[in-house]
Order: sequence, then structure tokens, then C-alpha cells
Amino acid sequence: MRQNENHIEIKFFDFDITHDEFTRAIGLQPTHFWSRNDPYQIGPITKRKEMLRRETFWGFEIKSITNDFIGEKAKAFLIDIIVPRIEKIKFLTKKYHGEFSVVQYMYNGCNPGLYFDKEQLSILHNSGLELNVDIYVLSDNENKND
Repeated sequence: MRQNENHIEIKFFDFDITHDEFTRAIGLQPTHFWSRNDPYQIGPITKRKEMLRRETFWGFEIKSITNDFIGEKAKAFLIDIIVPRIEKIKFLTKKYHGEFSVVQYMYNGCNPGLYFDKEQLSILHNSGLELNVDIYVLSDNENKND
């Protein structure tokens, strides 16, 4: 049986400084980034289409493969990653679009266990980050047809 994938990430879009400058400003190494007009491919292998990125992007992600509730991982990310950098993040979100992203691919179970208490909401508010939550409920049967 396939386990769920949890992706917790801080993301910034459409900034006008270099990725190195951005990395120094936030004090965290990105797990992925791209620049405006970088090429990327989309679509299934037989119908691949090349596109160009419309904006700059910088992201730091923690990914886990587990059936544990994603809410505890989101809370830990806020406390361990966001809180120590909250003033730096607040400075950046005044100029650029920033998100706290919680994404779960569910293959097993039906309860993502996602809850944000007052403290967590206060951290997001004080940092200037927007909240983006995506939960994809999938099944192993669908994957067997790939």
C-alpha cells in the first residue's frame, strides 16, 4: 500500500533580486528555485510541451512519506523554520509574494488532520505569509494505470 506524501514549504514569487541575494536575506538554502523565462516541460511524455517560467521563484520544502497527520508537520515547520526567521520573512513579504504551503497527496485514509490554532495563525499573520493548502485524495488503483 502506498503511503501519503506530505509537502510543507515556504515559497516566494516574482522578486527582482538574485536567488543568492534572496537566500542571504532569508538565511536559508532553497530546495528549489527558478528564474523568469527558464524553460520547463509540461504534459505526459508522449505530448510534452516546453513552456517558459513567467516569474522568479524561491522555495524551501520539507517532504515526508508517511501516513501521519500533516497538521503536526505543518506546526513543526512553522515553529522550527518560520519563527526563527520571522523578521526576515516579514521584510521580504512586504516586497514580494510569500506563501506557507501545505500539500498532501493522500493514497491511504480519509482525514488529513489539518488544524491551525491561534498561535500558528498568529505566526502566519506576523510573518506576512499567505496560506495555501492543497489536499489531493488519490488511490493506488489510479496509479496502476500509469
